[in-house]
Amino acid sequence: MEKTIVNLSQLRQQGAWNFEPYSQSITGAMSQLEKSHFPIVKLGTLGTTQRGYFINGIKDKGEIPLISARNISTEGINLNHVRYLTPEEHKKLEKTQVHQGDVLVSLIMRPGIAAVYESDKPANIDTHLAILHLTDKIDPAYLVLYLNSDVGQALVHSLSTGSIQPMLTITALNNLPVILPSLDEQKQIVVEAQRLIKEAGKLSKAAEDHRAEAQKLFGKLFERTV
Repeated sequence: MEKTIVNLSQLRQQGAWNFEPYSQSITGAMSQLEKSHFPIVKLGTLGTTQRGYFINGIKDKGEIPLISARNISTEGINLNHVRYLTPEEHKKLEKTQVHQGDVLVSLIMRPGIAAVYESDKPANIDTHLAILHLTDKIDPAYLVLYLNSDVGQALVHSLSTGSIQPMLTITALNNLPVILPSLDEQKQIVVEAQRLIKEAGKLSKAAEDHRAEAQKLFGKLFERTV
């Protein structure tokens, strides 16, 4: 069990969402940063960050998706249960428009969870997401892997606040330290990570198939006893 290293009253005064900033996980993440031989930069130096707006009065009769935090996961972006904007509404909300290659980051629910917007079709974000328009110094897929990693999530949690549920502010997001290898090394990391994720998917499918076969086996054994 992890132990806090400061008095509880101090935690309350600082408005921390939880004790994560003072736990072994954030200590481990900071250690990784200190040991890294790559440059450490603040996320805000790698592009521009735009938070979505609170949008009221949507009639949901359009065709352009309004992406929310519930549509973002470590597996990517899904368009389940989204509301839709008309082209006119989309045009008015220019700053919240999403473009191919942008990184979307959840600010609530699971703060810091990110995904690359890979579609070339128009979309917008609501107030619970941020868009990262990145420079050519960082690969979007690499940044997503970093933010969704144990190190990235520990750092995000250390910056999250909120009295009811964890929340990440734009200021905190921009101040997030990012390990920044060269662009070629970033791309190599992405390729290797994707290979491992694909292999994990195959192993998971094989495990499901074996469990199904085991259930069938037990069924046959029971049939023999009848």
